[in-house]
Amino acid sequence: MLQKYKKITTQILYIALVLLALLFADSWLLPQKTIKDEIEYYSTIYSTHRSKYSASESKTLMGYVFLTKNKLKFSTQETFIKENDIIIEQSYLLKNITSVKTQTKDYSEKLMSGFSGLNLYLAVGLLISIVISLLSLKFDKNLTENGFQNIIIFNSFLVIIALYLGMIYN
Repeated sequence: MLQKYKKITTQILYIALVLLALLFADSWLLPQKTIKDEIEYYSTIYSTHRSKYSASESKTLMGYVFLTKNKLKFSTQETFIKENDIIIEQSYLLKNITSVKTQTKDYSEKLMSGFSGLNLYLAVGLLISIVISLLSLKFDKNLTENGFQNIIIFNSFLVIIALYLGMIYN
């Protein structure tokens, strides 16, 4: 299995590495587009908890999802934006919202959507995992089938979690 799928796995990991590099470059190296907009709609994000033997549920506020007049969508962590007029910075290539400000306050640190918050930490972890996996595939002559399967499963798991969080918060 190792010899049969090593080449295609390496190619897939290189493609993922290039996509992550594009994501990082789009968010931090390339210029951002500034948009003046108004919040049109918001909703809350709750996490519900129920103990093992209880019939009642408790809800924990996770954050808010906002929709603007220009149909942009972003979410903040436990922070409600009280003003309607906002200034949004958006990346050019992937259209990720990188900054949200009002006239009085900057909410950029509280963003959960796009490439910030948990999504950022997950992307950095995936980047580190891909680099280690590529180095192992290239230089480790004693790589076992189990080690190869671990590389595939762990990177696939991180990609699935990243896609799931992207669907929730974007």
